[in-house]
Amino acid sequence: MRSRSRPEWVDGDEEVLPAVSTSSLAFQAVLDDLVRAVDAPELPAPGAPTGPLAASRESMRESATSGEYMSQLDGSSPEESASGEEMSPPVAQAPVGAPPARLRGRGDLTLVVGVGDEVHDAARVLAASADAAAEVQRVADRRDALAARADGVRREIPVVAAFPLAGPGAVPAVAVELAGIAPDQVWAAVDVSRKHEDTAEWVRALDAVLAVDALVATGASRTLTPDSVHRLGLPVLWLEAPPGG
Repeated sequence: MRSRSRPEWVDGDEEVLPAVSTSSLAFQAVLDDLVRAVDAPELPAPGAPTGPLAASRESMRESATSGEYMSQLDGSSPEESASGEEMSPPVAQAPVGAPPARLRGRGDLTLVVGVGDEVHDAARVLAASADAAAEVQRVADRRDALAARADGVRREIPVVAAFPLAGPGAVPAVAVELAGIAPDQVWAAVDVSRKHEDTAEWVRALDAVLAVDALVATGASRTLTPDSVHRLGLPVLWLEAPPGG
């Protein structure tokens, strides 16, 4: 399965040189792609999902520039959100499908973003399921991402990076850094026992910067409404027993 976030700097049959020198072809390919990813307008990837997030991508980007984020992920309309009127709780949605396969190519960068300790737990699980030799790295910006990719190419392993957020409203402050990382796959680590509106806020903001591929969910045993996570309209990978066993 192709990631919605995966850049096209490496074709399926292309050989990537495992060198880390700044003069190497592999390093230059990574650098060129990251420049394109940040400076060029985003184009829809082949086979990209057409769910609630994909349908509202452009409108969320426009609203993000004014500091406002629409509520399509929760099923409310922009008009309802702007009016401030009380809305009835959205109807719970069924799961939208299986999470994407873990990336296992050398130098592939999977970014896990979350609030609190769950981001590190989720990153460790994803790294272990991708490659036993993969290590969780802290990637904070474009420079870190380049170094991590180069190391992954050299060691012939995928890269999994954790990006902790200071709080549910922290995404706009780090939007430039997130965009500069230009990951191949993006997971949002969410604790379903936390207030759903807070989780929806930062996941919505993150998706406006980097297309979120799936969620890694924890906290099902600490809430009576764990299935509210499906209202975000994204595939869910549970790190503990999901609702209903």
